Order: sequence, then C-alpha cells, then structure tokens
Amino acid sequence: MEPHETRGETKELQDALLHPLEFAEGEARQATGWWWLSVLLGLVSIALGATALASRISAIATLVAVFAVFLMFTGIVEFVLGLSSRRVSWLAVVTGAVSMVAGVVVLIWPNISLFALAVIVGVSLLCWGVYHLYLSFADPVIRPRAVTLVGGLACSALGVLALAWPGISIVVLAVLVGVFLIVYGLFAFVAGLRLLDLHHVLKRADAGRSRDAESAEDNRPRHAA
Repeated sequence: MEPHETRGETKELQDALLHPLEFAEGEARQATGWWWLSVLLGLVSIALGATALASRISAIATLVAVFAVFLMFTGIVEFVLGLSSRRVSWLAVVTGAVSMVAGVVVLIWPNISLFALAVIVGVSLLCWGVYHLYLSFADPVIRPRAVTLVGGLACSALGVLALAWPGISIVVLAVLVGVFLIVYGLFAFVAGLRLLDLHHVLKRADAGRSRDAESAEDNRPRHAA
C-alpha cells in the first residue's frame, strides 16, 4: 500500500471519529448525487424486461442480446458508482467489472447453447441477488432496506430456478430473464427516487445552515474602527 493512501485513509478515519455527523452527511451527499443513474438503470432494465416478455422470444440470439446489454449496462453503472464514492467501494467495482466481462462473453460467444446461456443467466441472477442482500444490510445510504432485501431474495430465487430447471426451454428462460429485469428495474427506479428525496433533504439542510451562518454574521456587533 502506498504511504499517501495510508495517510488518506487515516485522515478519513479521524474525520469519521471526530465529526461523525459531518462525515456521514458527506458520504450521503456523494452517494445521492448519482440518483439519476439509478433511475436510468431502472428504466433501461424495465424496457429490456418488457422486450423479453412481450416479444415472445424464440431465437436464442435475441435473448443473448437482451441479457448481454443488461449485464454490460448494469456493470458500467456499478463500476462508476463504486469509483465515484468518497471511499472507493471495491466490491461494487469488482461486481461491475465482472458483470461487464460476463456481458461481453455472452455477446461474443459463437453459437452459445441454451444450456450454457441458462447457466450464465442463473449464476448472474444468483450473484446479483446475493450482492443486493449484502447491500440491504451493509450500505448505510440504502433506504428502505426492505426494498433491496426483497429484490435480492427475488433475484436469488430466479437464479436458483434457472440453474435447477432441467431441460429449460428458450421461452421459459426468456420469461425468467424478463421477470428478473422488470423486478430489478423497479427496485432500481424506486431506489433512485429515494436517493433523489434524500438529495433534496441534504440540500435544504445545507441551505438552512448557510442562512443561519449569514444571520449570525449580520447580527454580530460591529465595532467602530
């Protein structure tokens, strides 16, 4: 580890211990600034899920394209969010990178079989489910936690179903993918709106403190020179 990285982490720890409220607000302000990315992710996921369900996918290439786009786009979002926080979330960075790689692999795999696609879909859904279960307990910004918790459970269940279903058909797999994308998109959209609410609360709190500081400055006695 580089010396300047150690000093930076030590200073962050000191700030957190000496000024816990200000430190927590700074972390929350950084996270809530990306609310629009979560909303966009939700809308894209819902659109892809609706496509998977409404088009009655019968060609494996179409399902591959839909799921690959989701993996790559979601991976980019997680990667950016992980790097943009005040303290880099390496779990989010690694999760995003793995998702992007998985999306590229699915997209460029020549003549991928239905079985291989089902395994990739199942493992991906299970991993996303476990990741969101972890976030529901570990991420201090996520509210309400129940939304992320239920989303994690739903994704995990769909992943297990995709892996355990013997001889799954393309239509059933498309339905599983479509349901997952819509569920995931709805939770991401709700989470983004929640972050937007929190972002406005923090902005109002900052404006209130600024007004109080200006009022205190105006009321301070002036001494003649």
